[in-house]
Amino acid sequence: MFFQITGILIWILIALLLIGRLFRAIKEHARLEMKNLWVVITGCDSGIGLGVVEQLAAEGASVIACTYTAEGAERAAKAGAKQTLRFDITDDAAVHDAVNRIKEMTGGNLWALVHNAGMVQPGFAEYQIMETYRRVMDVNYFAVVNLTQPFIQLIKQSRGRVVIVSSVDGIVSLPGNAPYDGSKFAVEAYADALRVELSFWNVHVAVVNPATMRTPLALGFFEAHKKAWEMMDKQDPNGAWKETWTREWLDEYVAVNSKNLAGIAQDPIHAIRDVAHGVAAKYPRFRYLSGTLAKTLFRALWKMPEEWSFVIKKGTVTPLPKVARQR
Repeated sequence: MFFQITGILIWILIALLLIGRLFRAIKEHARLEMKNLWVVITGCDSGIGLGVVEQLAAEGASVIACTYTAEGAERAAKAGAKQTLRFDITDDAAVHDAVNRIKEMTGGNLWALVHNAGMVQPGFAEYQIMETYRRVMDVNYFAVVNLTQPFIQLIKQSRGRVVIVSSVDGIVSLPGNAPYDGSKFAVEAYADALRVELSFWNVHVAVVNPATMRTPLALGFFEAHKKAWEMMDKQDPNGAWKETWTREWLDEYVAVNSKNLAGIAQDPIHAIRDVAHGVAAKYPRFRYLSGTLAKTLFRALWKMPEEWSFVIKKGTVTPLPKVARQR
């Protein structure tokens, strides 16, 4: 009798788990009617931003694609953007003008604001100049705040969405990328505060954390270390930093890791779908970990004790700098 009851309870538990999974799957796939809803997306020149333009336009959204280049604006228009705006998101005057034009285009009816624009300048902290920290923070953090602020009232009125494309580096900081990681940690904090504040008006704020995707920004990551090294070399050509971070080490580091990067980079469709889900789903998530490494390695690093993650992160620096090898 005991075993019969136990067996029945186990089957009931299994059934409940399956029903719960089915219910979640149904919720995940439920979409809003996007026809004629206005969506502003930054960073649409290529990669994830351009893909989001194409997907949301295909769902009927009226997309305003913000780009940095004229070529990017042309690509966004071909991808289905209803309007394109080309401006520097770190230029206050340009942002002010763009805000006025967007309000005019939309008639004050804005559903969603997607922050996808970003920049990265990798390099180890000892050979990063201060100008890089300021520039990266301007693009990845202050521009997000500056462009969100004037649209808050409109998004409150529509009970719409704000979607911020962060990075796995926004939850796990890795060596060799301090300016970018710092800016992404900052934008995570902003999103967390904004989410709670706007929830009183049923506005949803989502964060997307892509791992390495096959985009121009990501695939040029290790090669870009050379730019940071050369900027420091120009500023401090005889500095002690060069005793450790030699040019020979740099060339080897870039060559080895660029090869590894090509092997782990995934199709940006993973992030594109997550961003679009944050905009168009009936039941969007607070956070999207986009890509296999985001859901596995970075999630584990994020959750595990810092003593453990420290050891793993340290192991990602290969080859070791000159002085460290000698110890």
